[in-house]
Amino acid sequence: MEQQTQQQQLPTTLSKKALNLYGISDFAFSFKGNVENFFWMYYLTNVAQYPLVGIGLANSIAYTVDTFLQPVYSGLIDFLKPMKWGKNSSYMLIFSPMVIVFFTLCFSRIGSETVGLFICGISMFLQCFFRHMPWTANLNMMNVLSLGNRDNRVMLASRRATWTAASGIIYSYGVLNLINHLERTIDPLIAYAVIAALTSGFYCLANWFSVWANKGYEYTGEAAKVEGQREMNVVTMGDLIKSIIQNPPLLTILIGAIISSCFTSASMTGTTYTFRYIFDYSWYPLQTLLGSIVGTFGSFFAGWAGKTFGSRNAVILGNLGGILSNVIIALFFAYDNPLAVTIVMCVARVLTSFSGANMTALYGDCVTYAKWKFGKDTSAMVMGSQTIPIKVGLTLRGITVPVILSMVNFDPDPNIDQSNAPFELKRGIVIMTRWLPIIGSIIYTFIIFFGFRMLSPERMDQMQKEIDEREAAQRAEAEAAAAAGTTAGD
Repeated sequence: MEQQTQQQQLPTTLSKKALNLYGISDFAFSFKGNVENFFWMYYLTNVAQYPLVGIGLANSIAYTVDTFLQPVYSGLIDFLKPMKWGKNSSYMLIFSPMVIVFFTLCFSRIGSETVGLFICGISMFLQCFFRHMPWTANLNMMNVLSLGNRDNRVMLASRRATWTAASGIIYSYGVLNLINHLERTIDPLIAYAVIAALTSGFYCLANWFSVWANKGYEYTGEAAKVEGQREMNVVTMGDLIKSIIQNPPLLTILIGAIISSCFTSASMTGTTYTFRYIFDYSWYPLQTLLGSIVGTFGSFFAGWAGKTFGSRNAVILGNLGGILSNVIIALFFAYDNPLAVTIVMCVARVLTSFSGANMTALYGDCVTYAKWKFGKDTSAMVMGSQTIPIKVGLTLRGITVPVILSMVNFDPDPNIDQSNAPFELKRGIVIMTRWLPIIGSIIYTFIIFFGFRMLSPERMDQMQKEIDEREAAQRAEAEAAAAAGTTAGD
């Protein structure tokens, strides 16, 4: 039986089904992620009306603890032996349902202010944990499906970004209008909990569907256990740590992303306040729809951009587009011209789509570098590390948003409309949504331009070739040893 499981054959080429359906999990995750990023802080301030100090504390504690535990989450996938459904697929199957429970509780108003904030904060931390495992597993599947081919990795990253951008089309007039409708027809405290349950439930189903779409590319059952026990795949905690701290290209990306997140953390939350206090809400779904259509188009061609210009240059090009668009909007259109804002953002979205897709491909290059340097597969740890800057940003959001709102005399009165909102409040929102992201993107672009030069496409191809030769030799040696043992037994 064991001998049969060791002979389980994995695909040698990337199928059209696996390529085109990779990213369906991110399609669904985008709904849930947008509700979290755009509406959780808004829910706490305007709907549940918790005190700003308490909101900042609950947000910061939840995301700070989660940030420090990110390497542990990612390392578990590499460190633990694969379960019977596969190294990555197992986490997508069994962890996803728990996201529904805790994400729904994030939008709750239970008991006193102290009790309610505690429940919201601890639920946000727990849903981050249960969400991170399947999210990282899905992200790590990109390296599995690419079969060591860099062009495959770029195209998979492009498909993932395409699915993510396409989700905005449905989100714009689906989720956003549903939120607006439920908030006006039922108790808003219940409305947001319903939205959280629906979006996280859809995410769970999408993860299960992704497991089916990727079926056959991972060892499963007894074969997964046998493969996990091979000496060449045994990963120690030291290997996981080295794959991060002794990985110069990865450290370059992480440092740049963390600094950028420090400035951009409040921007997404600021968008919700923009359409509450500056522009009419009717522009929100329209702007999201048009941006998503353009983003889907740009993401689909992001693979072409990465293969033509190189992933690093495509990322830089996208960042420059984002910087220029935010400068134009902040200087000329931020307070009174939603049409011009929408047009500028749509034009820039083509370029920024190149950046998002190819940044994931750069993390994939860092996986190859770590495997070439240390001879161990720490792909989940490396790919999962890209959530660290995101979590740092979310942690700081708990400080940035309440501080800026308190400085501009924020009033959560639901009866205040755009015409009565003070200019001081509008200016604070523009700082959150435009000027801070400009600063963060400029810094990030310089770091990527000067720091990420060591992994050229030619260098990546050479490292992958050496990895393939090394693994082929190790397998031949293991097969020879097994054959010798069989002969001796006979």
